[in-house]
Amino acid sequence: MTAVIAIPRAREKGMTLVELLVAMVVMGVITTLIIGSWIALTKSYSSTSKSNRQRDFANLAIARLAREIRDAQSIPGGTTTAFVRAYPDEIRFYSTFNTAGAADPTTTPRLTRFVLRETDASTHEGAIYREFPGADGVFDTSDDVSALVVEDVVNLRTGDDLFRYSAIHPATGDLYLSEGETTLVPPARIQTVSIVLQVDLNPGRSPNYMDIATTIEPRNVRHL
Repeated sequence: MTAVIAIPRAREKGMTLVELLVAMVVMGVITTLIIGSWIALTKSYSSTSKSNRQRDFANLAIARLAREIRDAQSIPGGTTTAFVRAYPDEIRFYSTFNTAGAADPTTTPRLTRFVLRETDASTHEGAIYREFPGADGVFDTSDDVSALVVEDVVNLRTGDDLFRYSAIHPATGDLYLSEGETTLVPPARIQTVSIVLQVDLNPGRSPNYMDIATTIEPRNVRHL
């Protein structure tokens, strides 16, 4: 009788279904972490870039305002003073800035204004515009020429004046500040103009305000 010898079979190698599922879960977690980190970094970079742009816009805007207000000038041979209106959110003055023949001292200045307007009633955000009247010589008519200077301005939300003035009091002759005053500053008696610009660095998201300020002493204004 022939003896039958059983030869053990080699154990088959491979992954079980449980091991495959565990590997898939681990890879899913790792992938989620990588994608989440990438999204967070992208948002952080975008927010930082946007904030930096807002800072640049604010710095350029206040430099523009300061330069023009500093060089305000009256009409040669006329009786009109350099400044004709001094409001908390608006200033009107005569200027030759960006006009043909600006370098010529005989060039007639044109009436110019910087004004802060509310652009969003729900958030009280605004924008500053540089404007001058059209052919009719009057503001707030259809032919006004307007250019945006900077947006996302929050002065109207915080309640802080965009423009503040020091002036000679017409009755006492003393120097006083316009902030908190119930009466408007006499434009002809302006000594200095302060600009306090507040801009939202993160518009549409959690507010992040930046304040930038400067004080200007107009060059071409005779101090009374």
